[in-house]
Amino acid sequence: MKCINKKKRKPMTAKQKAIYQKKLKRTGILGGILVLVLLAGILVLVLFSRWRTVDGPLPYDRSVRTFGTSAEEDLLVESGIGGGLCVGADHTSLEGVTPGEGELGGLFDISRKSVPYSQGLHEQTSPGELTKLMTALVASEQLDAEAAVTVEESDVIWGGGSFACGLSTGDTISVRQLLNAVLVSSSEDACLALARTAGGSQEGFAALMNQKAQELGMTNTVYTNATGAQDENQVTTVYDTYLLFHALLEHADLINSMGLSSCTLSYTAADGDSRQKWLDTKDSYVSGSVSVPKGVTVLGGKYSSSQTSNYGAMLAQNQYGDVYAAVVFQAGNQSSMYERLSQMLQKINP
Repeated sequence: MKCINKKKRKPMTAKQKAIYQKKLKRTGILGGILVLVLLAGILVLVLFSRWRTVDGPLPYDRSVRTFGTSAEEDLLVESGIGGGLCVGADHTSLEGVTPGEGELGGLFDISRKSVPYSQGLHEQTSPGELTKLMTALVASEQLDAEAAVTVEESDVIWGGGSFACGLSTGDTISVRQLLNAVLVSSSEDACLALARTAGGSQEGFAALMNQKAQELGMTNTVYTNATGAQDENQVTTVYDTYLLFHALLEHADLINSMGLSSCTLSYTAADGDSRQKWLDTKDSYVSGSVSVPKGVTVLGGKYSSSQTSNYGAMLAQNQYGDVYAAVVFQAGNQSSMYERLSQMLQKINP
């Protein structure tokens, strides 16, 4: 066997040892600085994330089928809002929001429970189309979404001048589909069918609506019908409208339906044939006919414009997941109504 004679490494001189120790010390210092920088970066990211995410909004996937309808949008819906209510003065000005004479309105920061803008919060006015939001809320709580409803003659809407999905006597349709028709296209025949089924009669359902209003603290609201038909005894306020939205936020399925740009209504006709109807939203912000400020997502709402009555109310969310309700009543005209709502939406992104 051949032996290999390994050459021994020469011992370092004092000068080499000093250089080597200096390098080790420098490497240790640089390593320590790098670790501190990394830890500081992680701490900054954590603090920034917590600051940006108020109350931890949860992603709500609107691509799933809701009320039998597919939607392409992805929205955020605030989680756990029921812990408190927005509180503010009856009149609070906000730079950039310029109400017209006699106009009522309010901007409610639901995430922070504050009222950045208000004008006549508790002054009574007709709820009109906004009545249908309470109709949907009460019906969804009283009825099984999969239950079948047979349309009666009293539910059918005749003639023009009203929103209707075109149901006929003897048609059979699910509660889920009727709710969709109410929230997407404001269908009055769907309102009537839900009210009769849940309350036994239109009067009985109005009593349920008033009972729910009292439970929610809507002390200045009175309902006499489910469709929002003009009645001097049917009244609400800006603040009570906010309270209604606050309650709706606990029903993700209803919020999802409110924000659909369209839906397909499926039902069985009186002759036994399966039929479908295409319904478009009446929400100008959701449909895109009225532009939304950058970074703002409209979750849905109700609006009405005529020569004598212009009003609207909506739920919206900014890019950080903070949820707001914007309400305006008694605007001078349609242009003023949308201008005021858009002014409020401009204010919800920090």
